[in-house]
Amino acid sequence: MYGAGCSDEFLWIFADSPENEYLDIDAATAQTRSALRHKHIPELRDALREFGSPPERLIQWGVTDNADVLLWVPAGDPEGWPTVVLQAGQLGFVVARRSSTGLVLDLLTGALRVPFFPEEDFPSRCCPRFLAPPP
Repeated sequence: MYGAGCSDEFLWIFADSPENEYLDIDAATAQTRSALRHKHIPELRDALREFGSPPERLIQWGVTDNADVLLWVPAGDPEGWPTVVLQAGQLGFVVARRSSTGLVLDLLTGALRVPFFPEEDFPSRCCPRFLAPPP
């Protein structure tokens, strides 16, 4: 919807081949798939079984400043793909059955709380904003 950038100084959104290689959806996805392929993550595999998608097929579309990742589960209509929010290192996760745009809105308004996101400063109390990456 907005392209690559940062929401509320915490949640980074990727795009297809932006000028910033660190926000490239294809590069991030390849790296995450490689890492997940070698992890013993039975709980995540069980949760994804309902969608018919192993972790190796997830598509990374975002990351937090804490290195938590947001991954589409490619199942059904792409406009409604669910998202897995995967905790950095610990591999806790949340499955959100909302489009990515809806998920970001829910996070920024506080309608969705992710237990491993920092409660004290995300979302900010006043006026969360989106910033495009510098050129």
